[in-house]
Amino acid sequence: QILSCRENLFPDEWIGGMEKLQDRVPAKSGKEAWTLAYEASPGGKAGFHKTFTDFDDVPLAAASLGQVHRARLRGSGERVAIKIQRPRLRDIYDKDLLLMKKIAKAVDFFGKAGQVGGIEQSWEGIFNDAETILYREIDYRDEAENAIRFANDFGIGLGGVAIESTARGSDGKTKLESAAEWLRTPYTYGDLSSEKFLVMEYVPSIKVNNYAKLDEAGVTVEDREYLAEALAHSYLRQFCSNKFFSTDPHPGNLGIEVFEDGRAPRMVFYDFGQACSLSDDQAGGILEAIESIIDYDAKKSVAAFSRMGVLKDNADLEKVEAKCQQNYDTGKLKVKKRKRRQGSKYQSNVDTDSNTELESRIEQAGKTSKTSGSTSEVNDAEVMEYFTLQSEYAFVARALSQMDGVGKGLDPEFDFISAAAPYLVEVKGAGKYLVDEAKKRLKFVYDPDDGLLAKEMALFKSFGFNPAETTTSVRKR
Repeated sequence: QILSCRENLFPDEWIGGMEKLQDRVPAKSGKEAWTLAYEASPGGKAGFHKTFTDFDDVPLAAASLGQVHRARLRGSGERVAIKIQRPRLRDIYDKDLLLMKKIAKAVDFFGKAGQVGGIEQSWEGIFNDAETILYREIDYRDEAENAIRFANDFGIGLGGVAIESTARGSDGKTKLESAAEWLRTPYTYGDLSSEKFLVMEYVPSIKVNNYAKLDEAGVTVEDREYLAEALAHSYLRQFCSNKFFSTDPHPGNLGIEVFEDGRAPRMVFYDFGQACSLSDDQAGGILEAIESIIDYDAKKSVAAFSRMGVLKDNADLEKVEAKCQQNYDTGKLKVKKRKRRQGSKYQSNVDTDSNTELESRIEQAGKTSKTSGSTSEVNDAEVMEYFTLQSEYAFVARALSQMDGVGKGLDPEFDFISAAAPYLVEVKGAGKYLVDEAKKRLKFVYDPDDGLLAKEMALFKSFGFNPAETTTSVRKR
């Protein structure tokens, strides 16, 4: 599923074969499908028929763990999609995961042989977290909770209507607006779901990489660029505000909802069997890392890595900073300006003042980088040994990899940082964003190492005074 998103890495026939794993795995139909439904339904056969009608025994889609069928709620007549789990999955998991755990321990035993790109990690630790997520994936009650949380975080209700979002900006105060204008996810009927039976609102869409059908539906090049940006926007909020994200954004889990009334299309998220939570420091560190890339600020990059917890205690911070600066100076990491879209249907999604501010910020960062004066070249291998990855970042990397493949399919020039950059004000909160920008412009005053305040503090301390302690003492009096 992951490799099928990387159209730039494999021949078309390989991609076509791997894409079948997304939603076209051989499925049970007819009498076998009815049997699966009765066995998985909380109320058995009688309960199933009491709750549902018009069950289609030919599945809409089928993946490795389950298959999805259309039906209607008998009471309201609403169309629903029922996800039914394949039999014996827990037995298969028990056997496979026991073997994989032995392999993970063996890889850790051989030390550097298990490193990827020179980065140290505990494969057993990563496996333990993956095992937890995998077992949660075959309990549809957990998936229902994930889906409900995702919808609430983005403020999306039944029918795709806007409701109040539960998410807050990184300042902890600013309420984020509903994403219902540009994002859709099915409403989940948690009370009708069980361990092997998940009931959702039926939300038809066009598979995100079915380009022929997107053409037929009139989805333009501008629409696709807008949708790619919406995908990045959603993950900026997931990583940095919601602190909870879907780890599996492959094309089988993403669709495009198209309207006939002139509205912009919406990105649709399905399937929340695999989701991951982040701590405050992990989420905040990711946001700081994104901003440091936009500003080409190597020192800020190192501070972000420290907050994320990915640097070892013995890391040579000067060398890591030098490598970051080298990447910025050589253009290895580069942020592009936001594309201008002309259609009136996009205007409510465009903040002209923020866009102008962002373009100015990118231009200023580029000028600063060009005049920074690069230090001697640092090899990747020299700095990678200073990094260690917590297991959550394995899932972040997985999500980013799949998102990048989907994004480039919609917009060949897509990259996550550039597409997410216009929404930093939203995620940080306008107040915090403006304060941070003001401090950055007054760096000669506020810089913690070289600013006037830092030098003034050092001068006071050299005479035996500690202004911080003095201020605290005065306040107590």
